[in-house]
Amino acid sequence: MTLFVLAAVMQEATAQNTIESIREVYQGVYETVGLMNIDFPEGGIPPEYYHLDVRQNLPGTGPHHEDIRMYYGEEEPEEEGDPYPPHFLRLVTAKYNFAAREFYEEYLYDERGQVMFIYALTCDADENMVPHELRLWYDGPRLLRFTAKRGGQAGTLDEMRKATYNEVYSGTEIPEKFQAECNRCEERAKKFLTMFKAIDERTYL
Repeated sequence: MTLFVLAAVMQEATAQNTIESIREVYQGVYETVGLMNIDFPEGGIPPEYYHLDVRQNLPGTGPHHEDIRMYYGEEEPEEEGDPYPPHFLRLVTAKYNFAAREFYEEYLYDERGQVMFIYALTCDADENMVPHELRLWYDGPRLLRFTAKRGGQAGTLDEMRKATYNEVYSGTEIPEKFQAECNRCEERAKKFLTMFKAIDERTYL
């Protein structure tokens, strides 16, 4: 069983999600990701993720690049001692652009394939393309909390990630201003899960 499972499976099996429990799972996953080392066994642990690198030239916006990583855990094996148990999607990170606009998103899933947390750094939540940080926490299909933070002017992704953001909303509902962008992210969460399953079912094992 991988560290992803050991870090959170007991909690998921015995309790409903809370914002605090989701944060604990998120932190545990990132601690594991931080240990992954392509130079293993020189240090760290072996990397375990699927990496999709997409490069296109889109009409109207030109060169388009998507960098998607899918980190996974292991389900309980159907047979004791099975060296190749099934996988489940744990975390997706996605960086991409449309023309000069750059975006970054994260999707955290439970072992049943339900999204628990979404983070989006986007310029599409504001008509003036002002960067916003959007965060959504879920307990199954139920939204636990939504927060929106507003930053300064758009720039490169690195510049936007280093900028200071001020909270403009926090609550259990999504204001109309942010509804379309949140709906888009929820749909992307479903598409990433479908993509992961398609890839996972067609790898060597």
